[in-house]
Amino acid sequence: MSTLNQQLLSTLDLQVLSIQRTVAERWWNFRHVISPFSRLWLILEGQALVRHHGRKFILRPGQLHLVPPFTIHDCSCPRRLNHYHLHFVARMPTGIDLFSLLDCEYQINSSAETLALFKRIESIYPERKLPCFDPSSDEYKRFPVKAESTVSPDNALKSFEARGALSLLLTQFLKSARNHEGVHARVTRQFLAVQQFIQANMRQKIMLADLAKVVELHPTYFSDQFKKVVGVRPLDYLMRRRIECAQYLLLTSHVTVKEVADAVGIADAAYFSRVFTRLCRVTPSEYRATHAA
Repeated sequence: MSTLNQQLLSTLDLQVLSIQRTVAERWWNFRHVISPFSRLWLILEGQALVRHHGRKFILRPGQLHLVPPFTIHDCSCPRRLNHYHLHFVARMPTGIDLFSLLDCEYQINSSAETLALFKRIESIYPERKLPCFDPSSDEYKRFPVKAESTVSPDNALKSFEARGALSLLLTQFLKSARNHEGVHARVTRQFLAVQQFIQANMRQKIMLADLAKVVELHPTYFSDQFKKVVGVRPLDYLMRRRIECAQYLLLTSHVTVKEVADAVGIADAAYFSRVFTRLCRVTPSEYRATHAA
């Protein structure tokens, strides 16, 4: 990993959304699943199949498998699968998930302490279970928002211990991590302060001059440098971030398309719909119907 990513680890917001041990059978057969959180599976007995990133993975006992957030995947179980599944987020102060910036080995052999870590997290959060197992159901889609809202000062110590256990599990994947050469990774390495400014002011009107001021550069020079390093202009990147935040809201809430547009700083709902359709290849309503209904 790069030095920058190591620095980011110290400010990482790790949260366990759900954890439980489940015996899946042939009903565990889902297509085109996409969620705003990461999945971590520890296989205890049986076998299953998962496809993502253009690859096919066979889940076998003793293996640990990671599915990053917003990763479209298929999964199926021919007979029986006894496994732990843990859902979590690993967000940076910029609002972007760490695993969106990295490539890594998605399936590894578990270590001797892995099962104990899962059991410890489960003992800390015995109530954090999935409301159901169907990723397309309404209650399933909204559970991450509900889970994140339960964090309070009263359970700060429990959260601290759970983050430590989760960190140990994720370290096994981070050992093989390498920088993903996507747009977010390039912005993070060179214009982290700009990314943080966008996250903090998402709902506000943001001009090129506002972004340039963050790094104390002339707007034209900043725009040219940003394009050279990142591959897109600053305002184009800003729009991408707005649309990604809109995708999250469409997946996890019932708010109207206009309310989603307002929440990500685009006052004109019709313009928002046009941009969303151009970047996502479907309208906001079609995106919600396909992935969240």
